[in-house]
Amino acid sequence: MLIVDDGERWTAITQPAHAWLAGQLAAAWGTGEIAPPEPGPEVVLGVEQHDVAWTDYDLRPPLHEPAGRAASFIEAPVRERHLIWHDAPGRVLAQSPWAALLVSLHGTNIHTRYVSLDHLPAEDAGIVRGYLEEQRTLQDALIAQVGTTRAHAERQAELLFALDALSLSLCHGWPERELPVVDGVAIRYRPAGDGAAHLDPWPFGAAQVQAQLGARTLTERFTDAQALHAALAAAPLERRTFTLLRG
Repeated sequence: MLIVDDGERWTAITQPAHAWLAGQLAAAWGTGEIAPPEPGPEVVLGVEQHDVAWTDYDLRPPLHEPAGRAASFIEAPVRERHLIWHDAPGRVLAQSPWAALLVSLHGTNIHTRYVSLDHLPAEDAGIVRGYLEEQRTLQDALIAQVGTTRAHAERQAELLFALDALSLSLCHGWPERELPVVDGVAIRYRPAGDGAAHLDPWPFGAAQVQAQLGARTLTERFTDAQALHAALAAAPLERRTFTLLRG
């Protein structure tokens, strides 16, 4: 769950919805100088489904008691966040081995770039090490199955990592920043207000790109998880549109 909380109201965006936003951007990605996803449809699917493992969790998110609202994905218990990723690739394997490969590589990127094993309890560090070993074995098998190379697959995973960061920036309204590097290029993201942002260099074939998702905004605060879940389910789904402009 992504949470934007201004103290008076809080907005919840599910992880799968944020991933769908990234997938819409992936479908538009690529210019004469910046390579598009390859193979396009399957990589786009992988980007769109990269947070599929959070589907059940985000329907009934844990209560973040200090703020009286749903916990964001970084506020959820550490052990639960790690375990969510273990069966993530299997959730899309029936659709596309390529998509499953990307989901696996994305989980590996998260757990190697953002997780410090030295700062985890020994048991949790062991869980993460076991997960990384399992994913490496799975990735080797999927790479052979789809007939690609690890280098090419990891390039597509770099693209996913950058699109994930772009979607997170839009959803949270984050300030200006550089996206993770793809093909040696770091694209600068600069918000322009009202859901718009400029990108430089421009990574899309179209002159302007729009993408959308659904969000729920609440003003109530909660002390009970069941009441929280009922309120989230009853809250209207707001359509939010984001516009990306040449920077």
